[in-house]
Amino acid sequence: MFVKKLVEKASKKQHSGGIGGLRAEDVSPRLAFHYGVPADAALLAYDPLLHVLAVATRNGQIKLLGRDNTQALLQSPSPIPSKFLQFADGQGVLLSVNTQNQIEVWDIDTKRLCYLHPFEKQITAFTVLQKSFYIYAGDSFGNVSLFKLDLGQRCLVDLPYCIPFAESYGSTGNGGNGVEIVFVSPQPLAESNRLLIIFRDGVMTLWDIKASKVVFVSGRTTQQQSHQEEKNVTSSCWACSKGSKVAIGYDSGDIYLWAIPDIFSAENSSSSSNQNLPLQRLNLGYKLDKVPIISLRWVPTDGKSGRLYINGFSEHAYLYQVLILNEESESRIVKMVLPLTEACQGMEFVTGLSDPNKQRQTVLVLLLKSGQICLCDDSEIERYLLQSQSRSPPTLPSHSFVKQPYGDSGINVAKFYTSDRTATANEDYFSTLASKYPWLLSMKDKGQISASLSNIHKTRNLCITGHMDGTISFWDASCPLLLQIFMIKQQHEDNTSSRARITSLQFDMSSSILISGDQGGTVRVITFKKDSSDNILSILQGKQGDNYDARSIKLKGAVTSTSMISNSKHFAVGTEKGIVSVIKVDDATILYQKQLECRVSGGIASLQFELYSHNGYDKDLLIVGMEDSSICILEEETGKLLNANPVQTNRPTRALLLQTLELSPNEAPGSDNHDTALKESLLLLCTEDAIRLFSLSHAIQGMKKITNKKKLNGSCCFASVIHGASSEIGIVLVFSNGKVETR
Repeated sequence: MFVKKLVEKASKKQHSGGIGGLRAEDVSPRLAFHYGVPADAALLAYDPLLHVLAVATRNGQIKLLGRDNTQALLQSPSPIPSKFLQFADGQGVLLSVNTQNQIEVWDIDTKRLCYLHPFEKQITAFTVLQKSFYIYAGDSFGNVSLFKLDLGQRCLVDLPYCIPFAESYGSTGNGGNGVEIVFVSPQPLAESNRLLIIFRDGVMTLWDIKASKVVFVSGRTTQQQSHQEEKNVTSSCWACSKGSKVAIGYDSGDIYLWAIPDIFSAENSSSSSNQNLPLQRLNLGYKLDKVPIISLRWVPTDGKSGRLYINGFSEHAYLYQVLILNEESESRIVKMVLPLTEACQGMEFVTGLSDPNKQRQTVLVLLLKSGQICLCDDSEIERYLLQSQSRSPPTLPSHSFVKQPYGDSGINVAKFYTSDRTATANEDYFSTLASKYPWLLSMKDKGQISASLSNIHKTRNLCITGHMDGTISFWDASCPLLLQIFMIKQQHEDNTSSRARITSLQFDMSSSILISGDQGGTVRVITFKKDSSDNILSILQGKQGDNYDARSIKLKGAVTSTSMISNSKHFAVGTEKGIVSVIKVDDATILYQKQLECRVSGGIASLQFELYSHNGYDKDLLIVGMEDSSICILEEETGKLLNANPVQTNRPTRALLLQTLELSPNEAPGSDNHDTALKESLLLLCTEDAIRLFSLSHAIQGMKKITNKKKLNGSCCFASVIHGASSEIGIVLVFSNGKVETR
């Protein structure tokens, strides 16, 4: 609702002259800024050198979150999910493997897809070797391919090196049928040239890259000889900084810790290729059956120990545990279960600066199954694990969720206003404001950061939002990060707070009057006190509560629409009961009310005052659009219904927009008349399924004359008129599937 309403520019010109159609070259619709975490988030990656977190979605989008609230949204040409996501640390390059097995190379500085590398087989394991930027890709047939990332050209180079399944799996290679690889990674030793390959069935191979031969194969015989139920490997990670241990998780919920022998002595052993490694089962103390281990993550804490983060879930159960493991032994020291309410599908450790104290903070970022991001303070996890080893009862670490600072209270309606001033943007000022905004991944109190009222003269755009809890907020929308100027908490006459949902807003900048309506039927007239400043936004500088007067009136039914002419002495209000009320501005008293009938249950969708001129005859009209797309025309002063037969669509359909247009005959669609001295007033009606243009003169007489109709390809849910640089006009349509059209 908030994003769609921002499309609407409320400072429409009344009684304008003739207009022309908006051309494609007049507009360049594009995403200017995206704040927060996109829906359908599914994958995480983090660059610890550049401090950039990447969040991939299921529709081909990748959101980047960096320092000082720098944010960017990448859109893949194919709206399909990513299954692997990894940075080339410190190089400004992000690699993504989508479900069509295409490797995407992104330049995060230019936000551009630089290279798309198709891969013929299904990629099942993917690792970027940092510093050298070699890339290993394991596939569903058990082969390993090697690439090189060309940082200069931002592309991938195929290397003539491949590890075939028949050689890496061993002589008893599954009858020649490949087994997919689930993990491939070089041993984390600078002097090591060994590559660890783990197959889905549990077979583990240590491969000598230079010699192109197997150092040893292990893992197969233990499962086969014990005649136990077969277990498939679901995740794996190194479990020490020296590469001497590896942890493997299975779909059964088991976790095995393999101790890899000294590889330098192993290569001199004649039986090393058939050597079985000692295997130790970790006792997790968690007794749910069939809880697959989804992911494992090893984080070293000092020279002798580290933490193993375990993430597992099934349809009916989930767990997220943290173990402390000593690198010099295989024993478990302590464990912790994080109290999450849903399964986790990704985790990363993010280190950044938490505003405003600029203290370093390490946060465990958990991507939950619903797409929400949960944050856990790493220092609290460490404190818990230390207390668990003492007699002090530990307190579980707290966690919070990533939220937009202005999204917590639920925005129900919004209006966007642009100042007439043409002053250029003060980029330094807005950069300073943005740096003060709370870090999106901070666990500190995200109290709203407000714009300084002393700098209100720099504000070019104003956004007013009505919330579900009855509050009204004013925002400086001059830069992409909205900064709150102040907020009005509406009250009843007995000074108790009103929490009725705001349903309609109308602001006249010239008279500094705000009209608001809520779900309970209360209409408030808020008049701001002006000063001698020539800045129209200076009305917002006074002390909250002292810079405006408020009057209210209670109507029957929830308010659904409001309308006001600039500097007018009255305004119109429509309700869900189909009642139109015209109310005086100065004392909030009713001039008249009119009950209008609707073909189906529903109320007033749109109200618009209009000066109608025809053959030298002027008349003030109030044009009413009903929710069922019926159009009624009233005399503004008296409320008399001028068209006894309302203009209606053939069948009831939800009205989204009703707007009057004044066109020259040669500009009217389908017209062959080129006499520009005459003007024709039209009614633009946009519904869920079509756009229609009616003749206003015929509508006043109760006749339906459609001058143009366009059926829409899809279900439209929002429509708004936009204006070009001079008098051009266009319409923005938002569809229920997320598509946006400009016509």
